[in-house]
Amino acid sequence: MIDIASLRRTKAVLGYLFVIPTVAGIMVFTAGPIVFSMVLSLFYWDILSPMEYAGLEHYKWLAEDPVARTVFQNTFVFGVTVVLLQNILGFSLALCIRNVMNRFFRFFFRSVFFLPLLMSGATVSVFMAYFFNTDFGIVNYYLSVLGIPAIGWLSSSDVVLLTTAIVYTWQHVGFTFILFLGAFSTLPTEVLDAADVDGITGWRKIWHIYLPLVSPTIFFASVIGFIHAVQVFDHPYVLTRGGPGDANRTVVMMIYDVAFKDLEFGYGSAVAIALFVVIFVATMAQFWAQKKWVFYE
Repeated sequence: MIDIASLRRTKAVLGYLFVIPTVAGIMVFTAGPIVFSMVLSLFYWDILSPMEYAGLEHYKWLAEDPVARTVFQNTFVFGVTVVLLQNILGFSLALCIRNVMNRFFRFFFRSVFFLPLLMSGATVSVFMAYFFNTDFGIVNYYLSVLGIPAIGWLSSSDVVLLTTAIVYTWQHVGFTFILFLGAFSTLPTEVLDAADVDGITGWRKIWHIYLPLVSPTIFFASVIGFIHAVQVFDHPYVLTRGGPGDANRTVVMMIYDVAFKDLEFGYGSAVAIALFVVIFVATMAQFWAQKKWVFYE
């Protein structure tokens, strides 16, 4: 006769054994550093000397720091720009390939658009820096052919953040493209057939049929895309080292400069915690707003 209670205990023990490695990894490599950063933000520490209690001085300094305001503004604008570009391009590319290309081209372009994701951000930024070079870059060359004056893509404080967003989007749009391609493959055929019967085509079909049906994917891509984008470091660092001035400097670059160059680990931790709060608030705002425009079946 099978002992049900013993069997349940055995299953419970096995479940805990399988979960323990994952939980331990999260505690050691994720939760632990976050808690340590919170504690460290309350102290002065440069590694070379003992910690000194600072209280909330680092947060007061952060609130009054004009450079920090510029950097957080750059990061937020960059994140919003990247999310818009990735969603628009990913949606458009997936829709074109779904409606126009045959099966061979679908597989081909899936690989082509996803390939940049396999490259490092530093590698992409190095050769993109040549593309956008003001004097001999290929982008300005073709603009000159069209009679458009050269643009300081990497030297103008008005344009450099947009340039970095374009480079970042070029590398990461493949992920959004794959998400939308998967969403389009699961659309209910009866809804699409009904739209065709009713004569809904073109922009009307995109606005009233495709966008509502894939709105959960747009929401997911927006949340994930924003969280990743505001943590960018390698693209602006390799392209311009954050310049000119602070026009292309992001929060993570500021954390790197403050903590690892100036050895002000307490202030660097305070900046990191502030970034965490920004990401958390922005994510919660997106979850609140999605109730009004995301449609689930």
